[in-house]
Parts: sequence; structure tokens; C-alpha cells
Amino acid sequence: MHRFGVSIPAKSFYLLAVQSDVRAVLQYVPSFRGKTFVLVLNAARMTQLALAEALLDLIALQQVGVKLVVISTGSAEAQVSHLLIDGELKWQAAELDSEKVSAILERGQLALIESPDLPFLGDEVVNFAGELGAFKLITLIPKPSEGGTAISREDAQGWQGPEEELFHRAAEVCASGIPRVHLLDEVHQGVLMDELFSNEGVGVMVYADDYLSIRPIGPDDISELLAMVGRSMRDAHLVPRSYEEIETSLEDFQVLTIDGNVVGCVALHPSAEPHCAEVACLYVKQNHGGLGYGHLLVEAAEKRARELGIPWVFALSTRAVDYFTENLAYQACPIGDIPASRQERLRASGRESMVIRKMIAE
Repeated sequence: MHRFGVSIPAKSFYLLAVQSDVRAVLQYVPSFRGKTFVLVLNAARMTQLALAEALLDLIALQQVGVKLVVISTGSAEAQVSHLLIDGELKWQAAELDSEKVSAILERGQLALIESPDLPFLGDEVVNFAGELGAFKLITLIPKPSEGGTAISREDAQGWQGPEEELFHRAAEVCASGIPRVHLLDEVHQGVLMDELFSNEGVGVMVYADDYLSIRPIGPDDISELLAMVGRSMRDAHLVPRSYEEIETSLEDFQVLTIDGNVVGCVALHPSAEPHCAEVACLYVKQNHGGLGYGHLLVEAAEKRARELGIPWVFALSTRAVDYFTENLAYQACPIGDIPASRQERLRASGRESMVIRKMIAE
């Protein structure tokens, strides 16, 4: 297919379904609809293919109801308007005038502002995006930023090392009222879709809102938790759980969410005799592994135990013993030290789990 003067393969929004977690992708559609995204790019620096892919991504975003503003800082020879004349985007040329741009956005059109040499995260751009109530300020930069995929405003403000000045500026932008700033590689083909329609993304996002949170489970989360546990049961990681079992002990469970998606869970089951609690049902989705989320969930369970005045917690594990002992300060524990009911269930299950525990009383 030939679009925007470049030969590229056909692409549509529905190809997002090939990603591993379709629900995680599709949940962004209602959350993005009606939001304003401001994209700043330099077309003169981008490859033809990367630019064409970015424009196709904008079509998909427009189709799901995102209000789009593109600020092109490229030279006159690389003006984006030249590429949009015969394209599928509904657009109109504009200037840095929030009132006029808002009217364009309300008509369902993309507002294109071409302003050579305008600083990417300069005050003019930031103030303009703030006046529009932009949810995201997205910048395509010459090279990938280092430091991770999602960084809180506080962490970005205190960042030291590579990209220090850039991260500090992104933190200032978030502090000004724009919830999220994305720093993306301008040569990455399809970077907008890969970044915006996935939990972890492919660039760096500095955020000032609740991107990552651990909260009590709600009734609407039970099905997702059962699906996660079911996947782990097939690998013999977790004991079976039923809907009724979880529903009757909702106060025991917490879930970790990334951008509103449930990606992990943990349970804390208190016991009166002995006075302790079991850290159980610890699970993080496979495509979110290795990011420290399991550690955060265990810490959340331990914090809950402290709040309840519980002096020590324990866990049963077959494969994660080393992780608990080396990273979370747990130690081996005789099975006779844990509640009798739990001993019976463990023996009945036939699982060869090791008991590990941790004193948490302050």
C-alpha cells in the first residue's frame, strides 16, 4: 500500500489484537476517547518510513476518538502538511492559539501546527498544551531515552545521570498540570501504537497520576484474578481458587494495576492461632515479569499485616523460595509452626512446598 508517499504494508487499528493481552489493549479505547494528545516532532530528522508509520498511527488514534494536535518543528522542506493532503486524516492547519485549536478539535479534526525551531518542551509548547487540557504531551526525540519505561514525576525530578536535564524538564511539565509526558524514539516504526496501547510501552513516560497502584480487590476484578490464577495453576505454581472462595474473602486480596489494568495480585490470610498470616496467591502476569512488581505486592501484604498488628507472616513456595529468602528476607520455617488448618491443606494437596516466614513486628 502507498500512503504519504512511502510504500508500506497495510495497517489498521485492529492489528493491535495480535498483542499478547487483547483486553489490556482494548481497555485504552474508552479511556483515550475524548482526551487531547499533543505530539511534537521534527519531520526533517525522521526517516520516511518512521514518519509514515506515525501518521498512520494518528489515523488510528483519531478513529477511536482521540483529540490530536501535532506540532511539527521541521523545516519547510519537511512540512507534515505536504504529506497529509491526500491522506485519510481529518485535519486543519492552525497556530499556537488554544481557543482556535479547541474549536478545530471539537469538529473532530487534527490540528496541525508547523513552527520551525520551536523547542520541544519549551514554555510555549507546555503552556499551550496546558491551556488545551492535554492528557499527554508526546515528544519524538533523536535517540531513545534511558532510565526505564515509566517514571513518576518525583523520581524524574530527582534523576541523576544520563538524560538528567530532559527528565527534570519532563517532571516540571507534569508539575504544571499535564498528567503524562512521553519521550519516544523518532526512528522507531509504529512507536505511537507500541507506546500508547501497551502497559509497559517502548519509550519513557514521566507521569503525575496513578499509573501504578496497589489497591484492594473489587468484585469486578474477581474474573481477572481467576484468569491469572488459572494460568499459573496450569504451571503448578498456585493452588486452585474458586469464585466463591475469593468473593467471600475479598478483604484478603490486593491487586496491582498498571494504567488501570490488573497485572498482579497477592492475598494475606490472617490466622488467630498462632497469630500470623499467610502471604498467598502471589502472581504477576508473565509479560510484566522482571520489573519488581512481585516485590511491591509482597511489601503491600506485609504492610497490611503490620496494620492488623500481626507479628509474622509466612508463605508456601515450590519455585520462589530463593526469591523470598534472597530478596525479601524470609527464612525457612518448620511446617509445625504454621496454623494446623494450613498444614492439613498442604499435606492433602500433595505439593512439596517449603515454608518460609518473616518477622514484621515493629
